[in-house]
Amino acid sequence: MMDPTLLNDQTEHGKRKLMKVCSLQVLRSNYEVLKESLCSKGNKKFFLALSYGLLRRLRMAQQQGPHVWDLPDVLLFHVLTYLAPPTHRAGSICQIALLCKAAQDELLKKEERQIWEILLQQDYGSAKAEDRARRIPKRLRRSAIYRVQDAHRLMQDNTEIVFYYLSELSNGATAEKKLSKSRLRRLIHDFGPTLRINRTVSSGGLYLVEVCRARKVKEGTILACVQTLVEEFGALVNISSDESQHSRQTALCVAAVRAMPSVVKYLLSKGASNELRSSGRFRLHTQPRKSVGADGVTPLEFCQLMLDAEREAGAANEALKDLTKCVTLLEKA
Repeated sequence: MMDPTLLNDQTEHGKRKLMKVCSLQVLRSNYEVLKESLCSKGNKKFFLALSYGLLRRLRMAQQQGPHVWDLPDVLLFHVLTYLAPPTHRAGSICQIALLCKAAQDELLKKEERQIWEILLQQDYGSAKAEDRARRIPKRLRRSAIYRVQDAHRLMQDNTEIVFYYLSELSNGATAEKKLSKSRLRRLIHDFGPTLRINRTVSSGGLYLVEVCRARKVKEGTILACVQTLVEEFGALVNISSDESQHSRQTALCVAAVRAMPSVVKYLLSKGASNELRSSGRFRLHTQPRKSVGADGVTPLEFCQLMLDAEREAGAANEALKDLTKCVTLLEKA
C-alpha cells in the first residue's frame, strides 16, 4: 500500500511526487482509494489526468508484449532450437543477455531460472550424467550456468583431441594405425558423444575433410567413414576447412580431386554444393613427385585441372578412369 500522507499533500510538489510513485500496480490495487480521496478534495481534473497517464502506460506495456527473456524456460529452449544447433544454444543466450541489463539480470543472474539446467541436460548430456553419478556437498555445488561453461570447455578440448587422433589415423603408416570405420566410431564415442565436428579446430582442419584426405586407405573404407560422420554424427557436407589462405577445401573437392567417385556420388546425394570454391595443392596420382594447385576454384574446375595435369604427365586413360568418372558426376550435378 502507498503512503496515505501523499494523498493529503495538496502542494504541487506533493502532486508530482504522487505521480512519480504511482505505478501499474498502484493503478490496479489503489484505484478506488485514489478516486475517493482525490475527488472528495475537489481534484477531479488531477485524478482524471493521473488515470489517463497510468492507463496509457498500461496500454503501452500490453502492446510491447513479453520479451524473449521473459518466456518460460521450456518455451525459451524451443525458441533456441530454431536459433542455433546443439552446443551453440548457450552462446545464443549470452548474445540475448547483451541486449540490455534486464535481459542480463533475467538470464545470467537469476538463479531460479531452469534454462541452464535444460541446456546442460540436452546439449551436454555426458556432463549431466557425471554430476548425478557423484554426490557433491551443498557448499561446493556450482550453479548450472558455471557447469554449462565447464561442459562446453570440456567439449572443445575433446573435439581437439579427437581430431588429433583422427589425423594420426588418416596419415597412418601401419595397418594398426590406419583409418577404419570401427576405429572412427570408437574414437568419437570414447571422447563424445557431444563433439563439434562441424566446426574447424584450432589448426583449421575439419572432420569430414580430414577423413577424405586419408592416405593409403581404400576408397570403400573412406566412404564408410564419411557415411558414419554424416548419418550417425550429423556432419554437414558444405563446410570448408580453413588451414590457411591457400588451403581451404570442401569434402566434395577433396574426394573429386583424389579420384573417389563413390564418395563424390554419396556427397552429391546428401546435398553437397558443386559451386563452393576451394584452394589447395594435391599430388598427382601417377606421378607423386608432381603436384597441381589452384585458388578459388570449384570442385569440377579443380578436378579438370588434375585430369589435364595427369595427361600431360603421360598417364594412360585406364589409370584415369576414376578421375574421369568424378568429372562426369560433377558435370551432371
